[in-house]
Amino acid sequence: MRFLKSIAFLSILMTSQLTLGQVNPNHPYQFKVNGVADTVAYLANYYGEKLYYADTAQVNTKGEFSFKAIPDENQGKYAVVVPGPKYFEVIIADGESIKMHSDTAGITQNVKVLESENNKIMYDYMAFLIERRGERQVLVEQLEANEGKPERTAALKTEYNNLNDKVEAYQRKVAEVNPGKFAAKEILMSVENQPPTEMQEDKLASYYYFKNHYFDNIDLTDDRIVRTPIFQGRLTKYINTTLIQNPDTLVVEIDKLVGQLEPGSELFKYVVHYTTYNFETSKIMGMDKVFVHMVDTYYSVDQAYWMSEENLEKIREKADTKRNVLIGMKAPELKLCDTLGNWISTYTDIKTKYVVLYFYNPDCGHCKKETPKLVEFYNESDKDLVSIYAVSSDNSEKWNEFIQEYGLEFYNVSIPQEAYSDRDYATNLIRTGKSTYHSLKFTESFDVYSTPKVFILDEDRIIKAKDIGVEQVKEIIDRLEGIESKESTDTPDTSEEN
Repeated sequence: MRFLKSIAFLSILMTSQLTLGQVNPNHPYQFKVNGVADTVAYLANYYGEKLYYADTAQVNTKGEFSFKAIPDENQGKYAVVVPGPKYFEVIIADGESIKMHSDTAGITQNVKVLESENNKIMYDYMAFLIERRGERQVLVEQLEANEGKPERTAALKTEYNNLNDKVEAYQRKVAEVNPGKFAAKEILMSVENQPPTEMQEDKLASYYYFKNHYFDNIDLTDDRIVRTPIFQGRLTKYINTTLIQNPDTLVVEIDKLVGQLEPGSELFKYVVHYTTYNFETSKIMGMDKVFVHMVDTYYSVDQAYWMSEENLEKIREKADTKRNVLIGMKAPELKLCDTLGNWISTYTDIKTKYVVLYFYNPDCGHCKKETPKLVEFYNESDKDLVSIYAVSSDNSEKWNEFIQEYGLEFYNVSIPQEAYSDRDYATNLIRTGKSTYHSLKFTESFDVYSTPKVFILDEDRIIKAKDIGVEQVKEIIDRLEGIESKESTDTPDTSEEN
């Protein structure tokens, strides 16, 4: 559980007008916690899986305190936090007044709901789950104890599955008898629709059924679901696990999901923002294509209403930087100067089938660890197949020392110092064809904002891999060679015999 910091400042800025010893009867959310007195309690709201402070209240000598009403559009799952910190969850929804008691000796276990149907539903469900977890633990222990006894383990697995069915039946029943209640909606969100029995033998059909019915039990018209951690968990699983992790597939499926949301709604904002950030920061190669698509599709002034024009411009610029170096695109030409003053082009001066672009800085600690691995790879590789175009962001004497120390028999290039200090010199390099704009701005052209950064280009200088570790270079080139060899083998020779 994570809270915003600066709790002392929040208590000063947000303390209600109540004084110690008072409980405001007009505040609809009233609580009593034995074990606390003459202190401050907090109300924190979920937004996704995180909790943020929303309000404060003074606790009287009897452990009583209350909070003011939450507007309908901000309702959902909250937490009541007392010193410790200790907390218990509370649902604020459907215009209900709330009255709940607890005890610091067991603040969640000792919750008593005196008023609020939503919270009665939630805490009854929690009690039910605690009982089932106990039963499940017994079954797990019995399965471990009976390992190697197929008949007994089969019977125990059946019991285990029956227990899961019992939980799902409870969840569905709660939703059925409490239509419209937020607590019932939240409980139903945990239910995943499994394919019918007759379909389960067909793995492909089962997958498509599961994917296509993934959000059946989630009310995508209710903005309040962003204020419960369950929705973020389901969304994360859908995007990163359920969907095939191919950028083109992800783009199509995410657009389908967003298309079900009301533009301008909190849910639209949450899904678009979360998905964009998820792929902006993804460690999986090629997922920046999804990030660029999200920005291009949803980050206009009219749609991304939660962002300022300044921030919209920044995220568009970031997308523009990435769009030119997406996997499958032809890389911009690099034409930089080596240590002897020769200008080397990745397009015209290198004849090998593959070019490994290696962006580094001689002072970079990680570069010093990765560079020897790249040297080892190159020394063992076919020099007619692979070249390494090593671009240093530093062209001082440190650069030459680095080349000598690590024995870099690569195309070692950088930007002359004059290009940084003399605009006319840089302009002349471009005008005369010695270099290019993309080359002199390679940090922007190739999105190099940390080093080392590795690209693999094929014979047409198409980007085949990027943002990979040096240790992956050989594996990827071997795989590319294997794929091409297979295609060549499988293609019939249609040429005429002489």
